[in-house]
Amino acid sequence: MLSPEQMQTVKVALILCSCFFAYGTYWSDWAFDYYLLWANPADHPNAISRAILYYTTKSQAPEILRYIPIVNLFIGAVGFSAGLAHFTEGNILFDGASLGKVGLFNWGFLHLSIIINNFLFHIYNIVLMLFGLSTHATSVQPGLDVIVKSTKETEEAVASLKNIAAAHFIIVLAITGIIGLQIAHYFVMKKTAQAEKETVNVTKKNN
Repeated sequence: MLSPEQMQTVKVALILCSCFFAYGTYWSDWAFDYYLLWANPADHPNAISRAILYYTTKSQAPEILRYIPIVNLFIGAVGFSAGLAHFTEGNILFDGASLGKVGLFNWGFLHLSIIINNFLFHIYNIVLMLFGLSTHATSVQPGLDVIVKSTKETEEAVASLKNIAAAHFIIVLAITGIIGLQIAHYFVMKKTAQAEKETVNVTKKNN
């Protein structure tokens, strides 16, 4: 059985692996999205045609390759599950020793605050993840369908390309938010665990 600290490390590792894999995926798209969002179209007249060709080819990739993002999402989900398991084990189970030392009211107030903070932390992560998935479902996938059907530089195809590029940027921001939260929470948990160890050592010495 992994300790809470080890579980936290596993959780962060899995989620970061999933996030950085997604970073790599969107980095390959950035070579085409950049010219749609940040460059002057007049300076890059072939940008639209290249992007249409790229996303058409990507949409027609072998079926098995489309399952890779699902596997990556599953890895991230396992990481979140590990975090929730740690949250449940570390902060919800009754701790009789703590209750005896600090009293019912103080114990309840302390653990309630920890539960609320951890709950909000996981909610923030899940909201960011769902926001990224919904952005893909409502902007990227419909845009790809339009591009595949048109295959030409129509106004609808150009608008879809720009929507896809903007959606990718938004998704990357959401992923960055998840990474920031995970790293911050990891160091907070490490510091908390270290403080608990020092408290236990001092208690043993006094006894």
